[in-house]
Amino acid sequence: MENRVFYIALGDSLTAGVGASTHDRSFTASFFQAIKQTKECQYMNLGKSGRSSGELLQFLINSKIRDVLKRATHITITTGGIDMIRAYQNNVSFLEYVRTIQTLKQNLRHILRDITEANPNTQVFLMGLYNPGTLDHKLYELANKLIRRINKLYEETAKQFSVHTINPMDSFLNKPHLLADEVHPNDLGYRVISDLFLNKQKFAVPT
Repeated sequence: MENRVFYIALGDSLTAGVGASTHDRSFTASFFQAIKQTKECQYMNLGKSGRSSGELLQFLINSKIRDVLKRATHITITTGGIDMIRAYQNNVSFLEYVRTIQTLKQNLRHILRDITEANPNTQVFLMGLYNPGTLDHKLYELANKLIRRINKLYEETAKQFSVHTINPMDSFLNKPHLLADEVHPNDLGYRVISDLFLNKQKFAVPT
């Protein structure tokens, strides 16, 4: 008998569904509706707006959270966007951006380690970053380079833990009609993200 789906969503405002008209329009809710087999399947959204990668890592230290993770069949993660937004808001130098990326890399490695150690049998899906800026933004090209570098880093780190990666960069590049505000997707944008997760899940080999 196939295990009933128990889907846990971890992360930041994207996991929380900020920008969606209702929670049912978030990518996590859409993803769950697509993968659940019966009414007994479960979905737990642990996303929090404004949560950085370091804060997500601290969140996972909680033994109660680790116990919940042990029961999951599917886990999605969105993290890192807040780290980069804070760096931008602080008007840091390019060198500081590089340091932020290095810290993000370390946090990500620990996050994936903690999750896969808690539950080595779950399917884990990690989403990379996208550039919500438009062509006329002064840092558009620099942001593209940094985000592509980060997404490559995500793929390399995830591979070490047999974690599946979703890269939303090209799907959102210079497409403001997918955004509800300067950063967050609208309903259509979240549908795009949900489809990216579902496409990856469809071809994912269960661990």
